Amino acid sequence: MSSPPNHTEVFEYALIRVVPRVERGEAINAGVLVYSKSFRYLGCVTELDEARLLALHPAVDLAAVRAALAAFERACTEGPLAA
Repeated sequence: MSSPPNHTEVFEYALIRVVPRVERGEAINAGVLVYSKSFRYLGCVTELDEARLLALHPAVDLAAVRAALAAFERACTEGPLAA
């Protein structure tokens, strides 16, 4: 029986979190960034649970949060590693 192939490619990730009120220590996950140097890949997926965010902070500026998340996505699709 042959041994499995040696996969040394590394993918790193970072969670994108929304912190509506720092003093309360609450946050919700709103996306993920994925990066691979060997594949020259940078990707991003975001999804905002607006109802949950509003439950944590009813006065949150949803438009500003949406714009910030869109900026992450644009950086991945229009930046230097974009395909």
